[in-house]
Amino acid sequence: MSVNSGRKYKYKNIALALAIILLCVLALGSSCSKEEKEVFDKNVPEIFKPVTSHTAPQVEIVPFKAEGLEKNFRYLNVRNGETVGMGDLLLLNQAYKFDGVPGDLVSCYEYLFDKTGTQIASSTSTLTRASKRVLQAFNEMVCAFYAKTGKATIMLTDLYLENDGDGKPCYEHESGLAIDLRLYFEAEKTFPEFTGTGEYSWFADNCYKYGFILRYPAEKAAVTGVQGIANHFRYVGKPHAEIMKKNKLCLEEYLDMLKQYKIDSPYSYEAEDGSCWAIYYFEQSTEPTTNIPIPLDKTDTEYTHSISGDNRDGYIITVNIPQ
Repeated sequence: MSVNSGRKYKYKNIALALAIILLCVLALGSSCSKEEKEVFDKNVPEIFKPVTSHTAPQVEIVPFKAEGLEKNFRYLNVRNGETVGMGDLLLLNQAYKFDGVPGDLVSCYEYLFDKTGTQIASSTSTLTRASKRVLQAFNEMVCAFYAKTGKATIMLTDLYLENDGDGKPCYEHESGLAIDLRLYFEAEKTFPEFTGTGEYSWFADNCYKYGFILRYPAEKAAVTGVQGIANHFRYVGKPHAEIMKKNKLCLEEYLDMLKQYKIDSPYSYEAEDGSCWAIYYFEQSTEPTTNIPIPLDKTDTEYTHSISGDNRDGYIITVNIPQ
C-alpha cells in the first residue's frame, strides 16, 4: 500500500468520526433536559444562532394636557362694567346686547386685495368698517379661497352697524366682530345671495382656520334662537373657532361648556398647527371690579394670553402654553 493510499483512508476515518460526533450532538440537543439545552445554547457561537426579526418599540403619543395653572400667578384687576362686555367671545343676542364701541375699527378697503395687489373681493361700500383683526382674518380666508378657486366673487355687505343698523335680527354687527357675505358676478352685474352651497361650502368648512365660525347653523336654531343663516360669520379667534368646529358646538354651547374649567383644571387643547392652549373661566365678582388670576411661567413671566368677557357673568382666559 502506498503512503498516499494510507492518507486517504486516514482522512476518510476522520470524516466518519466527525459525522458520528455531529449526530451525537444533534441527538443530545433533542434529548437533553431544558437546563442542559440552555447551557448548550449559551455555548453556540453567535454566527450560528438564527437571526430574529427586530420590532421597533411602540412609542406612546401622549396628547397635550395642561397642568393646573394656579401654582404661580398674579391678579389683574379689571372693571366689570368695562371688561365683561369686551372681547372675541362675547355672547350677543336679544338678551345680551353689545354696549360699547369697538376701539379698532378700520375701513375694509385694503383688505379686498391680495399681496400682489389683485382684487379678490368686493364690498357694498369701501367705507364699511370692522375690527382690524376681523378684517385681517377675512383677508387671509378670502385669499385662500381665491387661490383655490380663482374666483373673486365674494362681496362684503354688513360689517359694523351702529345702533343695530337697519334693524336686522342680528345683534352682532354693533361689535365689529361679524361679517355678512354676498356674491358679485362682475360680468353679469348681478348680486346673488351667498347660500354656502357648491364650492362656496368651503367657507363653512374652513372658516375656523382663520378664527371664524358660522354663527347660526340651521341645526342649532333651537339653541341660538335664530334660524339658519348661511352668510353670517362671526369672529371668535383661535383656537376657539377650531374647538367649536371639531366639537360641533355653537357659541352658546361652547361658553356653557367652558364654565366647568377653572384655573386649577383648565381645558386643554392642541391645535392643528401644533400650538397648545389652556382655557379657563373666571366668574365676575359682585364688586365693581374683579381680580382675574393670570398664570406665570417658571421665570415669573406672564404666558401669552388673552381675556374676553362673555357679556354675561364672567371671563374666559386663553393661555398659549409653549411646548
